[in-house]
Amino acid sequence: MQQDITTAQDFLKLLPDSDTVFAARDSFLTKHLLPLISINLAQINPEWQGWIHLVNPIEPYECYIGSETTEFHNEFAHENWFILQLDEQSQYHWLADQHYFILDNNNHASYTDVFNHSQEMHADFQQVKQRFLEQKRVISTSDVKYQNKKPAILLNQLGGDASYGNWCYPIEEQLKLKNIEQDDNCFVQIFDQHERRYYFIASASGWEYCNHGADNILMFYQPETRRVLFTFDWT
Repeated sequence: MQQDITTAQDFLKLLPDSDTVFAARDSFLTKHLLPLISINLAQINPEWQGWIHLVNPIEPYECYIGSETTEFHNEFAHENWFILQLDEQSQYHWLADQHYFILDNNNHASYTDVFNHSQEMHADFQQVKQRFLEQKRVISTSDVKYQNKKPAILLNQLGGDASYGNWCYPIEEQLKLKNIEQDDNCFVQIFDQHERRYYFIASASGWEYCNHGADNILMFYQPETRRVLFTFDWT
């Protein structure tokens, strides 16, 4: 396990292009998910192959992602969590109804607010990427505004187990969570309904990259199915 990673390394790719992260037939995801960092799976487990990508959702504008689109929930997308399919080319596919995202519901009561929020997020992210091209560092807008010279924490944690936190609800209502007590700490493992484990890969703060994002984006991987689970801690 590594914590508070601030330096890019060979097994990390910062701010990857969306067209390398999302499969062409699911390119609509570029509207909803901002790719922050790619991780070589072999760094976590030498038996695993390919790259996995930690993403920052545009939504929610308020509440949790999926909290206002419950009619489009399924086993792969629910309130405050969703699952992507990772293919052999290390690209993501969407497994649920794309109307899970408010931005794909033009008549939704919150559409205008979320649309304006999305425009701001994408514009901000393009500025972050431009600064990265020029300075080879991730510099968020808040760092520019407050003249913060400290390096961005690219990953809060890489490998190991996820610590218990606010993210455990509401995901515990649909998936199986197992608490592990160790040295006065509580770690959490996730299993699907078939007892297949989702292994913790990494976490990052969305706001280290963008002008909006969860305090902790947690990413898990299920090697049997190559599915990738995302959930979010809002402190």
